[in-house]
Amino acid sequence: MRAAVLWSGGKESNLACHRVMAQGHDVAILVTFILDDWPALCHPLSMMSLQSEALGIPHVTLKVQEPYKETYRDAISGLIRTEGIQGVVTGDVWIEDHRRWMEGVCEGLGIHVMMPLWKEDAHKILDEVVSDGFRPVFTCVKEPWFDASWLGLPLDSQRIEALKGLHQRFGIDVCGENGEYHTMVLDGPIFKRSIRIEEFTLERKNSVLLLKPHRLSSQPKEL
Repeated sequence: MRAAVLWSGGKESNLACHRVMAQGHDVAILVTFILDDWPALCHPLSMMSLQSEALGIPHVTLKVQEPYKETYRDAISGLIRTEGIQGVVTGDVWIEDHRRWMEGVCEGLGIHVMMPLWKEDAHKILDEVVSDGFRPVFTCVKEPWFDASWLGLPLDSQRIEALKGLHQRFGIDVCGENGEYHTMVLDGPIFKRSIRIEEFTLERKNSVLLLKPHRLSSQPKEL
């Protein structure tokens, strides 16, 4: 099936992309919907551009506005016409409103909604991200659960244990599905090249702490 992956650049969209590719689907395009200032703050578009190059898959940004459902439907209809898309892939895990929204948007368009991570255990997802060789880094965290020291750190086995501790203490979702944190992936099994953050600064927006990249590079993959 020829598919479009709804792309944030984070760990879930990368893992979802990996899974559908392993199932034999043709991921033809990565799609990021732009609404106001999202996703540029939590998911820098400059990093998404390098991810697209590293993956060898085109990336498009599509602006949506009110009425949102209609503009989303128009955008997906355009992908069906121009790219021959037969399926839309999301990295959603458990938030029912997200599932119902996407299914409602795609209803009647003759396109499949594919959610390869849906209802999976969050700990299993994190462990799979690391064991499969993805290299996410924390690019956005929220107080009071996190502080600025998390920004730029890799999501690795050590950080997973820390996230489990935060879950036990405060009840946060270990995958950050409620927006507690966000990641961007720098490398992985579906990447042809590796991304490096050469320079960045930290920014604050109320209780949200953000990594703002200033210089990125694309490197050959490490053997």
